[in-house]
Amino acid sequence: MKFTVIEGGKAVVTAAESMTIRDEAERRIRAAGYEQWRVRSLATGAPIPGPIQYLKMQIDFVAGKLEQLNPVPSDFADDKYWPAAAY
Repeated sequence: MKFTVIEGGKAVVTAAESMTIRDEAERRIRAAGYEQWRVRSLATGAPIPGPIQYLKMQIDFVAGKLEQLNPVPSDFADDKYWPAAAY
């Protein structure tokens, strides 16, 4: 998918695939609902469930390892690289 930004009559095309590994990791962490659990934990003092914490740790670890690869795989957003959310 491509987006076109028009600036003063000039069209600038940017690719939506300019997403980074860290962006993909954050997307997966948000999809797991980690942020809601973290806010709940801060507000009530209740702990974040273990499986949610563990999944976030796994995603952060995979992101770090993918960033270290040279060259970085072009399909880094593929599920084959990331842990499955099984909570």
